[in-house]
Amino acid sequence: MSVNIYAYWGPRKRTAEDLIPQLQAHFRALAAADKRLANWAPLGRSLKKAMASEPIDTSAAGNLLHLLEKGQSKTDMPPRQPIPELGYCISLWNQRRGDVEASTSIHCAACSDFLSQDSQNNACLELNCMAEAKPFGTEIVLALFRSFVEIWKPDWGSIWRDVQEGHPASSREDPTRVQYAFYQQQGLASQQRTVGKEISVPHGRMWVDETVAPILEEI
Repeated sequence: MSVNIYAYWGPRKRTAEDLIPQLQAHFRALAAADKRLANWAPLGRSLKKAMASEPIDTSAAGNLLHLLEKGQSKTDMPPRQPIPELGYCISLWNQRRGDVEASTSIHCAACSDFLSQDSQNNACLELNCMAEAKPFGTEIVLALFRSFVEIWKPDWGSIWRDVQEGHPASSREDPTRVQYAFYQQQGLASQQRTVGKEISVPHGRMWVDETVAPILEEI
């Protein structure tokens, strides 16, 4: 079972230093939601190396600045130079704590005239519950989504559940996708992806399909 939260926004020029408070708030929101989302480590070239990685103190500005600079887009040919308009990327995972494999990634500060005008930046959380894991309640998932909206002020975003029934866990063939919630910033042209009932949120509109809640929590 996989539940994914996505938030997207268009070009937004920022310095790495400017992004630190939002990143700190992002990781605080994850930790407050569930203890299984409180510790984050770098991905490794193998599962063994990734599991052995030391967790990063995501409250420390210096650590986040280092991750941003390491994840800055650069030219392919040496000497590799930063490409400011493509922004920064951070990707971390929770080392399968509590039988939940979670990853979070943030692509921010991109400001290219040649990329999407409403989704060249994003903040994502992917939650994969193993057989023995306690599922995340819909109230936790929705609260995290609202936190992402408040922190990143995206143009739009959504919550999906992906199920690959009858396929290996690593397969992406013919996934069944169920949308639980959709957010759109006030004033944007409708994307015609609204679901369920509308709930009140600052600076935008959000819809939640309560009929999906039992499906969302199944393993």
